Amino acid sequence: MPDGEHNITNEHGATAANHGTVAHEGHHQYQLGDIPNPWLLHSNGILIALILIAFGIRTTRRLSDIPKGWQNLGELITEAFIGFTRGVIGPGGEKYVPLVGTLFLFIYVSNVWGQIPGFHSPTANLSTTLALGLVVFFYVQFVGIRQRGLKGYLGHFWGPIPLAGILLFPIEVISELVKPFTLAMRLFGNIFGEDTVIIVLATLGVGMLKSVPIVALQVPVLILSLLTTFVQALVFTLLTCIYISLQSHHEEGHGDEHAHAAS
Repeated sequence: MPDGEHNITNEHGATAANHGTVAHEGHHQYQLGDIPNPWLLHSNGILIALILIAFGIRTTRRLSDIPKGWQNLGELITEAFIGFTRGVIGPGGEKYVPLVGTLFLFIYVSNVWGQIPGFHSPTANLSTTLALGLVVFFYVQFVGIRQRGLKGYLGHFWGPIPLAGILLFPIEVISELVKPFTLAMRLFGNIFGEDTVIIVLATLGVGMLKSVPIVALQVPVLILSLLTTFVQALVFTLLTCIYISLQSHHEEGHGDEHAHAAS
């Protein structure tokens, strides 16, 4: 074969090989520890939202003076949220039950959802938890402006001492802006880490099946996760109530605020 044709053949072969490499590199396969596809997590989140909507419709259908069945369960959950919001926010806290209750149920069901084989926790995606954190952030600012007025709302960041406000104002604003990110990162980190640990232990268990007939290393973590998923949902909603309490009470009620926050 002439040298020219040989070179052309090599160039075509190299080009084809390069294309194959690019295609191979462009095709990303899920590996252990990777965050699942965002659309996969979002679709699971939509499914959970639809389940909660169906649950709400079912519990409010054919209401009777003497609750029973689904209505009884719905009223039991609602009363629990009313007691929770009153205990943290104080009298009048029950008006925030729609937000607090929806957040808790969505987060808790999302956390547990990932324990079901074939499904994924939407809260294992940072975009989902950040969206929840931003909802809380904007709602809290809305409550603060509505309760205090714009002047009182800005004065809350300035503090009672005018001269000290020059230093306190930027610090308070920054701490307020950081809140949605801390909410998002705390929830995402715990749920994603928990799911990763379960996957790792399950993989190790499968690898040990040849030597040990029955190995389920992930079972203790799965049992523990039933508690931690509840705790993570509770912490998120508890912090939401505390943030609402800090914005909804005026300066003279700060003593009550801190007492509620401590509880």
